[in-house]
Amino acid sequence: MTVIELYGVLRRYGVDVLLLALGVTLLTSLLKKTVMKSVGKKVFVFLPFGLGILIYALYSISTRGCAAFVGGEWTSVLGGGLSTGSAATLYYVFYEQLLRGKIVMDPLEPLLTCVPEDKRAEASAAISEAFAAEKEDRLSAISAQLEAFCDPPLPKEELLCLASVLEGYLTALP
Repeated sequence: MTVIELYGVLRRYGVDVLLLALGVTLLTSLLKKTVMKSVGKKVFVFLPFGLGILIYALYSISTRGCAAFVGGEWTSVLGGGLSTGSAATLYYVFYEQLLRGKIVMDPLEPLLTCVPEDKRAEASAAISEAFAAEKEDRLSAISAQLEAFCDPPLPKEELLCLASVLEGYLTALP
């Protein structure tokens, strides 16, 4: 993915989501280096999305003046929170690729911590291919690919959750 493609993806989110995502990225990094040092790497795949939902909900409450908005418009808050988590993940990929000098060829690879490092590129390609080929049931196609590559195997709930995150992430890419 080139810098221009990354810029195009980030531009689609909106200023509020991008600023919140920057905060989520920094908070995730801070938690990763301090409080959550001993936590498994799998947690950090989902942490930006969870923090994104939480922070976007707090942002919605503060801008609308009441929590009733969040209850009535939970789908928009959930969508904004997932967008915030996706943008935070993109910030992390951008940071790893360009600023830190660590080469990450595919933006899916940082999300595939359940796959052994030597198989991540192959798994990413297979998941992207399955996503592109399947128009109806993409979640099942992604789940099948994840199940084939994850070592050790993930529990069914975690597998479906990760497949759902990957589907949303791939949908957001141009």
